[in-house]
Amino acid sequence: MINETKQVFGFSPPGAGGVRAVESPGKTTFVDALKSFTGQVDQQMQEANRKAEEFAVGKTFDLHEITIATEKADISFRLLVQIRNKLLEAYQEIMRMQF
Repeated sequence: MINETKQVFGFSPPGAGGVRAVESPGKTTFVDALKSFTGQVDQQMQEANRKAEEFAVGKTFDLHEITIATEKADISFRLLVQIRNKLLEAYQEIMRMQF
């Protein structure tokens, strides 16, 4: 992170000369968790679309199951959008800070 800060701003934060990020083996990073959640949302949306298509062509008549799958995908997508919004707000706040 220090190197990225150095590349973006041209200097290191005060007191960060010898600080290094330590990654513990077996721990999930925030980026990995976000990628995983994004993949799960995509799978839920594809599943809901598949079930809706099957209903449209007459392969299935379980409207209750289709509604549940669609609502799960919708709620997951809304959560993903809110996470994105919070990340953008945090990024914008950091960019407004003066060093």
